[in-house]
Amino acid sequence: MKATATTTPQELDRVNKALKKKFLNKKLILGIGSVPAKVVFVTEIPGPDEMRESRPLTGLSEKMLHQVLKSLGIDKKKIYVTSVVKYSAPTGKVLSPKEIKSHIPFLKEEIKAINPQVVVTLGMAALNGIGLRQPLDNVHGRTFNFGSYELIPTFHPSHALNDPEVKAHMTSDLAKLKELLKKPV
Repeated sequence: MKATATTTPQELDRVNKALKKKFLNKKLILGIGSVPAKVVFVTEIPGPDEMRESRPLTGLSEKMLHQVLKSLGIDKKKIYVTSVVKYSAPTGKVLSPKEIKSHIPFLKEEIKAINPQVVVTLGMAALNGIGLRQPLDNVHGRTFNFGSYELIPTFHPSHALNDPEVKAHMTSDLAKLKELLKKPV
């Protein structure tokens, strides 16, 4: 594992405090999971269920992700899950590109604090937030080197719930995660 001096809960606390200071008037959904972690999952903007449960991924989407990870032999207790944006838009409003962009430095610092071997984006908003501006259909399942980590884009589990083809793609994409984790760091 890539352990460095910055791979500490204290570094993550620093990032979370900066987020809270920047977005004082918002209910924030912070990342959850193992610190450090070999894998960080970045999901899309929190919806009503995520806001209610104060978690970046909930319900059937979370259950599906955990089932796929289990089938691959990846322990869900050893991952970290966060969202590209830490709060939801008010009902009936869509977050502007400027609002989304204001979260990107925090996401990058959060990933740096976790210091993963692999980052997996779940959905198009997460993919754009991480800095890859490509259609998800063109890049899902491919591996990209982002310097300190490898990136695997895939579909959000909510899209896979109702579409067997998307679920097959997501499962195949995540199978590459297992191979990446076997590589020496």
